[in-house]
Amino acid sequence: MDITSYVAAAIGFAPPLALMLWTLQSYTYPKVERPYFSDPKLFGMFTVGIVIGAVLFALSIFLPFEYVVLGFLLEESIKLMILNLPRFQRHADTPFYAFGLSAGMATALSYGAVSRVLAATGLEVLALVVVVVYSTMIAMLQISTGTTIGMGVARGTPWPFFGQAVVVHLAFVLLLFPSSQALVGDNLVGTALFVVALVFVAIYYHYVHHRLLPHYVKEAIARMGGREPKKARKVPRSKD
Repeated sequence: MDITSYVAAAIGFAPPLALMLWTLQSYTYPKVERPYFSDPKLFGMFTVGIVIGAVLFALSIFLPFEYVVLGFLLEESIKLMILNLPRFQRHADTPFYAFGLSAGMATALSYGAVSRVLAATGLEVLALVVVVVYSTMIAMLQISTGTTIGMGVARGTPWPFFGQAVVVHLAFVLLLFPSSQALVGDNLVGTALFVVALVFVAIYYHYVHHRLLPHYVKEAIARMGGREPKKARKVPRSKD
């Protein structure tokens, strides 16, 4: 690997891992006596996500037009397919493993995209800034939509949450698509939409992980009799 590949790997891996450590710290030791999830299982899902993300990125290279049109739906459908396996259905810790799976997918997808950009632009300052922001956006998007689906699966009502994830992902794609020439600096509309997409996905990430997930955790604890989960527990089907 040359220096560009190492830089691309760092940019691809850093945002998902940073978000994982920052966001999940309140749900594991030492912040809580009994972690809400298993660290080995979380990182196992992260590894699975990397493999899936690598396959999806390869698919986007071979079928670029088709992936632009349907990639958002494919990515969210794969999350749903994996998270809706019996081992995850109506388990209280499923949203955390959805987080790990989605973070891994974001890592591989970001690494592939960043590698292609840096191969074309070199290690220019502007290019580095843009790809770091882009990698962070992809991490926030993938993790947020994946956690959304995970909460739906844990509640036993995955389809409304899957629909929400798909709509959010599609909105992000539509915002980001015109910014494909933003690196060049001659596309003011694309650059503006790039910023709008960043704000949009940051707000959604904050909404999911600072409002929806804490509310879900309190709800799950209440359904289990007020006891914090020591290990995976099934929760009753939601009436929502």
